[in-house]
Amino acid sequence: MPLAQTERSGSSSDVDRVEVRVAVVGAGEQAVAHLLPALVHLDGVRLSALVDADDTVVDRVGDRFGVSCRFGSVEALLGEVAVDAVVAACPPQAHEEIAQVAVEHGVPVFLEKPPAVSTARLGQLAEAAEAREVTTGVGMNMRYAGPYLRIRELLARPEVGVPVSVMVRHVASKPRGALWDLPPLRSFLLAQAIHPVDLLLSLTGPPTAVEPVCLHNGTDTLISVQTQSASGAVGNVLTGTYAPRFESRVEILTDTGVGITLTGLAELTVTGLPVADAAGGSRGWSQQWRPSPLDTGFERTGFQHELRAFLTAAASGVPFTPGLADLLPTFELLDLVERRAAA
Repeated sequence: MPLAQTERSGSSSDVDRVEVRVAVVGAGEQAVAHLLPALVHLDGVRLSALVDADDTVVDRVGDRFGVSCRFGSVEALLGEVAVDAVVAACPPQAHEEIAQVAVEHGVPVFLEKPPAVSTARLGQLAEAAEAREVTTGVGMNMRYAGPYLRIRELLARPEVGVPVSVMVRHVASKPRGALWDLPPLRSFLLAQAIHPVDLLLSLTGPPTAVEPVCLHNGTDTLISVQTQSASGAVGNVLTGTYAPRFESRVEILTDTGVGITLTGLAELTVTGLPVADAAGGSRGWSQQWRPSPLDTGFERTGFQHELRAFLTAAASGVPFTPGLADLLPTFELLDLVERRAAA
């Protein structure tokens, strides 16, 4: 899919070449480890500028990724350089400011999670972007991870059916304590719980009923949430910091008797009708998928897929999913968990 946006002139080999000019805001660990490498590997993308308030950091990272145009703020960037999209990886308070400035300049903006601190502020930014018809994106990379894209392909097949049960287990040993000058529980919700909750809602739709249970001792957290959507699908999320290491597992049952299980990002198992037909009708058969050893980490973990999809949408002037408004149901559910924990 092309990322056509701006035409470059110069040598004959550059004539008619089109590129999306991207500015990256925030030169910290997330940008260096995931976003910048993913962008470098995308055809039709030019890293036009890098922004960070720390001169030493912006120079070091700019040298590493070959970005010569550097700024200390997004306001300075957009005041001097024309870019087609802004990609930001900063604390949520900074994301709010970056999104506001980008929207005011009519520039598509992609924010790593969390995009904001509060649901109210997220809603304000979503409304402003919609009013200006600015494409926005939120970095929920799990939605675009290779195995989850395969699950989407399976669920698009009529014979597979629609989910009636989705269970997401997403546990780790961190984050523990406060992040971004926020209380520890809010920090956990925005840093960790946001992923499984968003993934669940992307598969079932917004909930009509929610029952959360939360264990929080000021440092460690364990959250269990049961939901039901308008379709009747039942969802379950278990997330927390009591596990010895990061573990992820998704289990889906559909109304045609198909079971889909994803363990980590490495093993996808499908049981039921699509496999049974090919196996003589035996429901005991299953089909497994594992990523190729040559599959790059940025594709498997979703960073490259989501950035390609966002920049394609930005170049075409169409909405991207998930945009700022798409995260509102996720934030509302996280708010409910926080209120229940405080009760």
